[in-house]
Amino acid sequence: MKKTHRAVFERVFITALLFISQKAAGGGFQQVDQSARTMSIGGTMGALIGDPTAIRANPGLLSFLDGTIFSLGATVKVPDQRFYGVYPSNVETKMQAQVLFPPSICLTYSSSTGFGAGISVTVPYLIQTEWDQDWVGSRLATKSDLRVTMVMPAVSMKLSEDLSVGLGLELALPRILYEQRFPLVVPGISAPQPDGVMTHDGDGNVSYGLLAGVFYRAGEVLSLGASYRTHMDLRIEDGRVRYRGLPAQIADQFPEGQFSTTLVLPNQFLAAVTLHPLYWLNFSVDLEYILWSEFGSVRITHSNPTLPDVVMNQNWRNVADARFGIEAVFSDFSIRGGIRFEQSPVPDQSLSPGLPDAGGTGYSLGFGYRAGEGLVLDFAYSIMQFNDRSVSNSALAYGPYIGGFNGIYTSQTASLAINVTYSWN
Repeated sequence: MKKTHRAVFERVFITALLFISQKAAGGGFQQVDQSARTMSIGGTMGALIGDPTAIRANPGLLSFLDGTIFSLGATVKVPDQRFYGVYPSNVETKMQAQVLFPPSICLTYSSSTGFGAGISVTVPYLIQTEWDQDWVGSRLATKSDLRVTMVMPAVSMKLSEDLSVGLGLELALPRILYEQRFPLVVPGISAPQPDGVMTHDGDGNVSYGLLAGVFYRAGEVLSLGASYRTHMDLRIEDGRVRYRGLPAQIADQFPEGQFSTTLVLPNQFLAAVTLHPLYWLNFSVDLEYILWSEFGSVRITHSNPTLPDVVMNQNWRNVADARFGIEAVFSDFSIRGGIRFEQSPVPDQSLSPGLPDAGGTGYSLGFGYRAGEGLVLDFAYSIMQFNDRSVSNSALAYGPYIGGFNGIYTSQTASLAINVTYSWN
């Protein structure tokens, strides 16, 4: 491969891995809404009894469920993302419409002795983007798809009538696809050539992590919960590198190959409080702290010996998210609401159209209905309004132009969720 093409390859691949790593950061990517009830109360489930899907937040809650419970849910997420630029231009580019369907399945069992066991299957990390093939940032990103399916068996035990501890084993299966265009030079032809298209995709190995939780019921008015999620390395060892749109004269310079890399999901801490001022009323608060400062660098290794390894250092910060919820229960009907505040750890310098990540504020509403003996239906709607990101110091080169990919990113995501839960007591 000629030096020009190798340099281009390295540059765009670094951008791709920046995208992948940023997606794991949070903001609009980490899905804390593992059920309709969770979504409707702002994602606050760390100290609230009654929902089996809450084991994803705190496995210590298992011991305070009753009997055997099965929950099946689905969420429809519709993101709206736009970019204005590149500066000094303020031309608007709207991302093509995306509709995401992260599912949730959970089965739990709790005995009268205080022992609890369960398993959940969720997609807690999910993002898709797709921009026009000829938009101004096409050499940074045209399409992306990152999802992490998580299978978590968990157990818990009561240490006393009001205190329980739980432990979950998280099995993560990552899937990555990233597409972007890159410039081509054909020897002997001076006229500009259409860009080629490069795609990286791959399924990762199963990665392992732990989730430990504790729950304490301090009388009739107050409940406390806390959990700790361990650091996890997501390894992609046999990812594929593919090309299309190449002139026949240079097609042999771009052989399909493989890449490998490791992505990080950092340590996370959750503290939760639920107040029950009245028997029919719950106020809940979850505070989450994520140690993104431990994310030091990304290394990409290529199977093609003409392509050297690439190491990209990061400069991220730890972030804290706060979530608040309220729930009123009236016989067979519940009304809920929530608000959340999220931060982004990603600096402006590496912000990419593959992830227009941002902090923001989310609002949610929902209700639950006991439709029969043991059968509960839950519904929720939320809107996440992300803060505008005005970037003036981008380090991302986006084509044969001077300066970085500066401009304004705006985004919001609307979500609708439904859950069907059945219990055998």
